Amino acid sequence: MKYLFELSKEHKTIPKAEILSCLHAEDINYNVYETNEDIILIETNTKIDLIKILEKRLAFTYYIDEFLFSSKPTLKDIEQKSISNEFKEKGSIAIKYKNRSKNIKSRPIVKTLAKNYTKNRNVTLENPDNEIRGIITDSKLYVGIKKSEINRSQYEERKVQYRPFFSPISLHPKLARALINLSSIKKGQTLLDPFCGTGGIILEAGLIGAKLIGSDIEDKMIEGCKKTLDFFNLKNYKLFCSDIGDIQEKIKKVDAIVTDLPYGKSTTTKGEDMVKLYTRSFEAMSKLCKKCSRIVVGLPKKEFISLGQSYFSLIDQHDFKVHRSLNRHFIVYKN
Repeated sequence: MKYLFELSKEHKTIPKAEILSCLHAEDINYNVYETNEDIILIETNTKIDLIKILEKRLAFTYYIDEFLFSSKPTLKDIEQKSISNEFKEKGSIAIKYKNRSKNIKSRPIVKTLAKNYTKNRNVTLENPDNEIRGIITDSKLYVGIKKSEINRSQYEERKVQYRPFFSPISLHPKLARALINLSSIKKGQTLLDPFCGTGGIILEAGLIGAKLIGSDIEDKMIEGCKKTLDFFNLKNYKLFCSDIGDIQEKIKKVDAIVTDLPYGKSTTTKGEDMVKLYTRSFEAMSKLCKKCSRIVVGLPKKEFISLGQSYFSLIDQHDFKVHRSLNRHFIVYKN
């Protein structure tokens, strides 16, 4: 079976990496058949309900489709491919599309798809039994049967201003969820955020079924984090106030660590030099996580990446503009 993921394009590298990390987390064997900035197409023989699993996790994907075909964006090729790739499911149908090309007109392509796929069928745009989706790019048309639309509005609903404890430096829930997914944490495994702050990162981990451990050097952050987790009815968590160097005395080794390291004037380093703090943090995290586990860390500058490489293997790097004056580098390491 081939699955087509329609990527959000909000970031160059995170959407694809998030999908592949989730597949890894769920132990799903797959081959990447094709990938670009618009889509990723995978092939898998898994018997697991991939759709139900991934639709609950992904943040930077719009749709998951069962792949029908791809072709050059010419009417002749589209007609030939649509004729040779029949859609046999019964019920009403709708043809919908996303045009990501500034040079190709959508209407003739949609009419050509409709000519072959709506014949002798009831066509309805509202709640059809089947939805054929086309993704139009400059070089190709990708066509699939919609299997899931990712509920991305949930991340807007969990923005920090809607939580009981507010801090302006919190990550957007969509980004926090992506970082959790990049860690390849599984449901039931334990995730640690040693600089948990308002709890935005471990909140997203808890919502996909992970066990949670949060630590922060400030009591008010721990109190606020607890309010956040309780507000969203999460129960399986442990929170405590601690310096990063003392956490090892309080917990057993965890399955993954995801954290946004302290930086700048808006957050506290208790006056400690950042290089010293980050070095201590990486050393502590290497002792806190299990072998082969992933550590996803937010850093303010690229030169800090090498500090982590003294303790971990570098897997991936995602540079992200958080807002106008702040760039972050989210690094995936392996212990």
